[in-house]
Amino acid sequence: MIAITCDKCRRRFTPTSEEIQVYLAESQDKKHAQVLCPHCGKANKVAAERLREAIRFAPPAPPVPPTPPAPASAPGDGSAA
Repeated sequence: MIAITCDKCRRRFTPTSEEIQVYLAESQDKKHAQVLCPHCGKANKVAAERLREAIRFAPPAPPVPPTPPAPASAPGDGSAA
């Protein structure tokens, strides 16, 4: 995980691993990436190497359990009175 302090509002925030991957993809092998503050919306300049290290040391994401199928309604169940 990586903690970033916003240059404008001075609040700390931690982007998720998915957000970091998007920021790295947008930086296109540049030295810095623009990371948006969730509080004020200002872009913060963060070293791409720092983001790569955060991804490398991030804990693996837990597997998403499959959602059970919705129960099927039987014919005749409904508005027949």
